[in-house]
Amino acid sequence: MNYRRLLKRKLLLLFGDVLIVFLSIIFAYSVRFNLSFYRWKFSKYIYIWIILSLVYVFCFYVFDQYNIRTRFSSNRSILLYLGSLVSVTLIITAIFYAFPFNIGRGIFFLSLVFTSVFSFVWRNIYLSVFSLAFPKRSVLLINGRGEEKELSKRLKESHDYEIIGVLSDHSQEPEAGFPYLGKISDLPVVINNHRIDDIVTTLEPTSSDDLIHGLVMGKVKGISIYDFPTFYEILEEKLPVLKVNERWFLYSSGFDRLSDRLYRRFKRFLDFVISLGLLLISLPFGLIILIAIKIDSKGPVFYVQERLGKNEKPFRLLKFRTMKKNAENKEPKWAEVNDKRVTRVGRILRKTRLDELPQLINIFKGDMSVIGPRPEREFFIRKLEEEIPFYSLRFSVNPGLTGWAQVNYRYASSKEDALEKLKYELYYIKNMSFFLDIRILLRTVRIILFGMGR
Repeated sequence: MNYRRLLKRKLLLLFGDVLIVFLSIIFAYSVRFNLSFYRWKFSKYIYIWIILSLVYVFCFYVFDQYNIRTRFSSNRSILLYLGSLVSVTLIITAIFYAFPFNIGRGIFFLSLVFTSVFSFVWRNIYLSVFSLAFPKRSVLLINGRGEEKELSKRLKESHDYEIIGVLSDHSQEPEAGFPYLGKISDLPVVINNHRIDDIVTTLEPTSSDDLIHGLVMGKVKGISIYDFPTFYEILEEKLPVLKVNERWFLYSSGFDRLSDRLYRRFKRFLDFVISLGLLLISLPFGLIILIAIKIDSKGPVFYVQERLGKNEKPFRLLKFRTMKKNAENKEPKWAEVNDKRVTRVGRILRKTRLDELPQLINIFKGDMSVIGPRPEREFFIRKLEEEIPFYSLRFSVNPGLTGWAQVNYRYASSKEDALEKLKYELYYIKNMSFFLDIRILLRTVRIILFGMGR
């Protein structure tokens, strides 16, 4: 699968960072005290290495340093890299002052310099040389029906896949410009004459004996076989809602966590602990926001609105008010880009997502979860259920303070936006796991730090 391949590459990059931190402490100790390597006391600094490694990896992730799809030599990447080093310095300094460790400032700052230089070199070497060890997977597309055009732009940017050609009984000139390799009956010949890792078909395997025979031949040769929606899900990490039917949902893998009682109970326990902890920690910030809202505009501090939760059960959602008083005098309307109804303080709160801080109370009560689809109003839900297929499936889990859709897409301001977010929401419900939850939480931290909300 695409993400598993990507994960292996990221883990290799991460392992290099952890090793570099370890070596940097050794070099710093050796330079500071002019000692040779064999006299270094490993046991004395092992816990410091663990702390430094965790902080480095966390900051590197937040500052997008494990995004191997971008070139590290770009100005943006270098600025983000410098930002991660500044964050590491501030966090480690705060930790060492709060909990004094047996390490001198000289060793710490020398190790920081060594780590900065070595990790910079490591990234350039890895992305330019070691990436050659992971060749792109060759993809054969069968039939197409225009799907090759939809995939073409994404695949041309991909570090993982490339389409080598198209088989089709209808057209010899695929719209996206990929080579036409023949008819479906030519599939066995194409398999023998080309290096193929994946076959993606938009046809039902039972549509012809030639297709069944060719796909079975490919499968026994070690080629992975996908229908278009499944391959799209792997590639984009979202579901092509308009390209699937109930039969696909019925036979597709996933949705296992919905019946996993242990997972649901443990997630609820984490929701309770996290919401309680964040409520206590954020109380001073909440008081500052409360005062700022009062000074900035007239009206209540909190915005209370009925939303629909799991199984479309209504609950009262809490938010800090970001719009002017009586912003919706008539029927509800979508929020817009540069919405004039949003106050000055409201813009800041939306950028940092701090307007949603009071929803921790909803999570504490059990109406919401830390991670899940965004809670929506019934007025919009009834319209969207009529116009967007499978929209009601998003209510099979509790809505969330953050989620896969929230960290990958902007606020929904139209039916088209709601459709795009549903693709991410159903992907999350289908592939729920604690690992995916951790990815979402880390991306949420990045959004808050960089003010990427709206």
